[in-house]
This record gives sequence, C-alpha cells and structure tokens, in this order.
Amino acid sequence: MANGIASLRARVSRPRWRSIVACSGLAMTVTLLSGCYPGQYPLDIFREMHYQQSNRLLQADRLAVPRDAVPITGSSRTQESFAQARTMTSPTGRTPQRLEQGQAMFNVNCAVCHGSDAHGTGPVAERFAAGSANPPADLTSQRVRSRTDGELHWIITNGLGNMPPFGDLLTDDQRWQAVQVIRNYQGQ
Repeated sequence: MANGIASLRARVSRPRWRSIVACSGLAMTVTLLSGCYPGQYPLDIFREMHYQQSNRLLQADRLAVPRDAVPITGSSRTQESFAQARTMTSPTGRTPQRLEQGQAMFNVNCAVCHGSDAHGTGPVAERFAAGSANPPADLTSQRVRSRTDGELHWIITNGLGNMPPFGDLLTDDQRWQAVQVIRNYQGQ
C-alpha cells in the first residue's frame, strides 16, 4: 500500500513539476522578448496612449513659433493676384526646343485631363462627366484663347475650379512651357 501511494504521488507530482517549469520558461521568454521591442517603452501595451487627447490635456501649452523663425526662400509660387498676373509674360520667350520640352511635360501632367489634343477629352474628363462635375477646360476654346499668357500661368500655378494647383509640382519654367504648348494647340 505504501508503494502504491508513493507511486501515485510520483505520477501526480511529475506533471505538476513539468507545468511549473514550462510556465516559468514561458514567462521568462516573454519578459526577455519584451525587452527587444523597439518602441519607447519596454512593454508598451497601449502604444499610442501618449498621443491621445486625454494625455495632451495634462501637458503645458505649446508656444507658437516666432514669425520668420524658419527662413523660406526660392518659392516657386507666385504671390500675384489673378488681376496682377494679366500683364505677366514668359521670361524666356518661345522657342522650338522649349515647345518640345513643354509637350513632353504636357503629355505627362496635363493630357490625362485635357486630352492629348487639348480639347478637354482625357480619361479623367469621362469620370468628371459620370460624376456630374465640371469637365476639364477645352484649351482651344475661345474662353481660354482670350486669357493672357500671365493668366494661364497663374491658373496652372494656383489652380482654378476642379484643376489642382501645379505650383509645387512644376517649376516656373515648366509652367511657362505649358503656356507655350497651350498657345501652340490654339495655333498662336
């Protein structure tokens, strides 16, 4: 009987001992791996908690940056109004080489809306029509022909209606090239 109880205890204690060792090993592994986490805290359960509004309420107010603290020079965006742009002209003039460069730029940036023939029939124009939005302008129309080169440059730079501004995407020279391409489509 004593042998039977001893063997029963041995059978019961072995699995318990194994489970204790396994749990301890798992806890140690989790602890070690949490130290390898590249975040701000060793174990960050709520990773974005310090970015929440409730945490920002506990912080001091941020001071505004003093005016002109960050120098910005060389902006390609024109500061003129649309009325002031009326008298602007291309600083480099029209040449066949600039027309060729402008046509390549037009095909990449403008033809998707205005079409490869500049009649406002590009692939995006179909989507505008399907969505009941104003279609892209026909660049050969009388309305566009009546605009000055400066006005066209201003519209390309700042956008108008559904047309987005290209002032940050194209250089000033590329925008003047686009004006030359538009005039070429118009036969001017």
